[in-house]
Amino acid sequence: MGLLQEKFAKYDLPQQFMAKGVYPYFREIDSHQDTEVLMDGKKVLMFGSNAYMGLTYDKRIIDAAKAATDKYGTGCAGSRLLNGTLDIHVQLEKELAEFVGKDEALCFSTGFTVNEGVIPQLVGRGDYIICDDRDHASIVDGRRLSFATQLKYKHNDMEALEKELQKCEPEAVKLIVVDGVFSMEGDLANLPEIVRLKKKYNASIYVDEAHGLGVFGRQGRGVCDHFGVTDDVDLIMGTFSKSLASIGGFVAGDKEDINWLPPNARSY
Repeated sequence: MGLLQEKFAKYDLPQQFMAKGVYPYFREIDSHQDTEVLMDGKKVLMFGSNAYMGLTYDKRIIDAAKAATDKYGTGCAGSRLLNGTLDIHVQLEKELAEFVGKDEALCFSTGFTVNEGVIPQLVGRGDYIICDDRDHASIVDGRRLSFATQLKYKHNDMEALEKELQKCEPEAVKLIVVDGVFSMEGDLANLPEIVRLKKKYNASIYVDEAHGLGVFGRQGRGVCDHFGVTDDVDLIMGTFSKSLASIGGFVAGDKEDINWLPPNARSY
């Protein structure tokens, strides 16, 4: 028995659930994602999909993906930093920045690697990261990689957030990181109040729009647009694996902030 097997043998709930036929994870799907999918050859209703716009089987997107593969092949054969930047990367980043209302954008391999790579580069020793205690795991992993002091506040509790801000040194960098739409709870961050506190305590705001894009705001621009606070939010992050029917992620913000990231964000 391996080390981890021995350590976790008594906690092996997946095996116990699978033995009873009630383990709900890693179920194999035999068809494309839709409101109905095939499992074991049977048609079942899909209630757990993040394909909010229903675009994963849209013929226009499939045809465009085929055309791109015909022209560029199946991979970049190098990192973006060296020989892996394609003209369509640059075009996409310009369109994303314009879409979410920021100067520039930068694309990553996944949404998870955006938070994992960007958040640690925005703050350092002597700075602060302040997070909602229901923030996504990618935000949690990103802040853990930072040398900044890490503070958490009770979910969507603005009084608790203000108390954490009051603990910070007034002149230090203070980064509030929050989901626009919380993926498990389904509620929205109170961005208008967070913006008010940002201005009061001279902080910055980073919003994860993974579940907001395509759903909220004008033409699906997200929760920041929905509340009309895009100009007051410093950085907007998004993923392609939900509404945008693909895989990857991006972060958008001021030109100076985005230009800092390519040579510094390790996950890029």
